[in-house]
Amino acid sequence: MRAARLRQRSHRGETGMSETLLSICIPTFNREAYLRRLLDTLLPAVERHRSKVSLLVLDNASSDGTAALCQAYIQAGKPLRYQCNDRNLGPDANVIQSFERVDSVYGWILGDDEYVYEQTLDTVIETLEREELSLLYLKSETCTETRLADRKPRNQGIDHFSSSADFARPIGVYFTFISALVFNKRQLLQDPDFAGSIRQGTWIGQMAWILPLLRQGRRFASSQACLIAAEPNNSSGGYRLVEVFGVNLRAQLDAFLPGEARLKRLILHSAMWFLASFCSGGQADAGAENPISALDQAFHDLPAYRLLVRPLLMYRSVASRMCVKVICRFRKSALQLA
Repeated sequence: MRAARLRQRSHRGETGMSETLLSICIPTFNREAYLRRLLDTLLPAVERHRSKVSLLVLDNASSDGTAALCQAYIQAGKPLRYQCNDRNLGPDANVIQSFERVDSVYGWILGDDEYVYEQTLDTVIETLEREELSLLYLKSETCTETRLADRKPRNQGIDHFSSSADFARPIGVYFTFISALVFNKRQLLQDPDFAGSIRQGTWIGQMAWILPLLRQGRRFASSQACLIAAEPNNSSGGYRLVEVFGVNLRAQLDAFLPGEARLKRLILHSAMWFLASFCSGGQADAGAENPISALDQAFHDLPAYRLLVRPLLMYRSVASRMCVKVICRFRKSALQLA
C-alpha cells in the first residue's frame, strides 16, 4: 500500500511538491530533552530562511512532554509544524513517513538527538542554491559537552563531485547515517524506475531513496568539516549491528544498485571494516547468535573478507585484534587524504 502511494505521487504532473527549497523532518519518540536541544539550535536558522525552509516534527505517539514542547514553540510563533501519530508506528515507519512528508525540492531527515551547529543550515541553503545536487553529505562527530560549548567558527567549505564513486569512497557505510544526508526528492520522483519499494524492518529503509540518487545522480557535495554532532550509542531500538550493517545493507545494495559493482564494492568494503572493528573489539551484539554467520552472508564474495578479515576474526587473539585496529586506522587516514 505504501509503495503504491509513493509510485502514485511520483507520476503526478507536479509531483505534489511545493516551491520550498528544503523540508526538514524530525521523527521523534520520547526524546523531549534532546528534541528541545535540537530545536533551540535549529529554529533560529530556520527563521532566517523562512521562505526557503519548512520544519516538521513527526511524533511517534510520545508519552513525555514532546507535544507540549512543540505546541509551545508554535504558539510562540516559531516556524515549526507538528504531527503526532495516533499510535507508535515503530521507528522504520516513522522515518518512511518523514520521507513522504517531504514536499520541497530537497529533504533532510534529522534524528531528534543530533546537534546542528550554528552556521550549518546557512551553508546547506547556500550550497543547494548554487547548483542542483543529488545528495549533500554533512560530516559528523560525536556529541560532547566540550564541542557543544565551542563557539568558534567552523570551516564551512564544501567539496563537489561529478563522480558517484569519488563521492562514495570516503563515506562508505555512513550512507546509512540518515541525518548526514540531504537528498533531492524532486529528482528522485522524476525517475520512472523509482517505485518506492521501501523495506520496513531493516533499520535502514532510507537506502531506498539514498542509493537510487547515488546511482543516477551527476552532482554531489560533501562538507569539509563536521557540521553536525551525533549522540553516541543512543539508539532507541536496540537493533543488532552486524545484521543491520551487514546482511540488511547488503540486501539494500543488491536491490538498489543493480549493475553498479564498483559502488557496491566501495560501500561493502567500508561496512566490512566497520563491523570487523566492532567485532574484534569484543562488542559484538549479544542478540546475534553467530556474528560470523551474518558476516559470511554479507561479505562472502569479497576476497579481502575471505582471505584476511574472516581469519583474523576467527583467530580471536590480541595480535589479530591489533591487526584489525591498525588496518582500520590506516584505511581511515588513507580515505581522508584521498
